[in-house]
Amino acid sequence: MVELRVAELRHLLTGVERDLADFLTRAADWSSRHLPGHCAPVTAALARLVDLPVPPMPPKP
Repeated sequence: MVELRVAELRHLLTGVERDLADFLTRAADWSSRHLPGHCAPVTAALARLVDLPVPPMPPKP
């Protein structure tokens, strides 16, 4: 059994959300370089999967 205080759990969940947001930003950057015609839909699909807002799209190369 794992026991956590509420404050610790909130801190951990905030870190997870930050990591997922960073992942989405990096995925958007990657897809803009490797899938330029599909960057927006790929990023939007990933954002839906992790239930976070779509990050700003990187400029087109």
